Amino acid sequence: MVSLHSKFGISIFAAVMDKKRVLLGMSGGMDSSMSAVLLQQQGYEVVGCTLQTHTDDSDASIIAAKKLAEERNIGHHLIDCRSEFQETVISYFADEYLKGRTPNPCIKCNETIKWKLLLEKATQLGCEFIATGHYVQKVFVDGSYYIQKGADPNKDQSYFLWNLSQEVISKALFPLGALHKKEVRELAYSLGYGEIADKKESMGVCFLSGTDYRNYLADLLPENHPALSAGEVIDENNNILGHHDGFPFYTIGQRRGIEGVAKGKCVIAINPEKKQLIAGERASLNTKSLTLNNFSICKNESLWKNKKLFIRIRGLDSVPGYWATISVTDDSLHINFDEEVWAITPGQSIVIYTNDMIIAGGIV
Repeated sequence: MVSLHSKFGISIFAAVMDKKRVLLGMSGGMDSSMSAVLLQQQGYEVVGCTLQTHTDDSDASIIAAKKLAEERNIGHHLIDCRSEFQETVISYFADEYLKGRTPNPCIKCNETIKWKLLLEKATQLGCEFIATGHYVQKVFVDGSYYIQKGADPNKDQSYFLWNLSQEVISKALFPLGALHKKEVRELAYSLGYGEIADKKESMGVCFLSGTDYRNYLADLLPENHPALSAGEVIDENNNILGHHDGFPFYTIGQRRGIEGVAKGKCVIAINPEKKQLIAGERASLNTKSLTLNNFSICKNESLWKNKKLFIRIRGLDSVPGYWATISVTDDSLHINFDEEVWAITPGQSIVIYTNDMIIAGGIV
């Protein structure tokens, strides 16, 4: 059996005279389950909370979270936020595609649903901290808290937390931030949670349940919704090349679905008002600069002014990032990349790091 003290640098006999209460977001998966174990071993009094966002009470993840809480002698609370999730996250998801943009519902949820409700519940239950199974860390620099990349580059989830407030980050605990996924799985096995460790990891947007977003949109929107009807595919000179089967089913840079009418070209722009896809050369989507009007940035200019910064335009470190410098003028954030960046898409998040620490972010 793996020695938890030597392997993870924690004592299974750790004790705190006055146990600090922490509210843990529990999804029923391995990461949140092992977060519960680690927090208990560090001496915290753990209270579990599961957010019911889009499934019924028979959902396997809810049942698994309740089971783990019972086994660990953890009080468990279920928050039914399906209505709020539908109105805030799913509506945003659909509306963005109807505007010809590419949304990131996970970031929207973190800002408006998940952490908001966890913070409210923690206050209600007298919990000093909030914890999740995210593979991120936090640091305190010159009077402010920052989200920092997790130790495992293949699992780092910092990109999705760029818009959390100081109030939230100050109370947040991330038990897995300094660990690699492999170590967390070893811990699960060593404690007899092989069934949890062997679970297939959920990837992508939770409410899509692994389905293509196009199928989800088609089911979500009324059958006669105008956006789902055919429209024109044109070139940059307004020549009609052919027709598509609904502009929300296409994203910037996509080739699939237009090869027959625009061979060798991809979608370079979407005009939702005219229901048109504009097709052009792939290279036309390259850019070396970007301006964000919807953004947040840390007040400490020494962390970013005249510095080379790491820019992430997509979620995980498996997708390469870019180096750039930034400046702020007239309520706009300007990014100048060191190299050309391809297919930056309206609606997606841009996250800016220094020393693996998030210092700014925004929406294209």
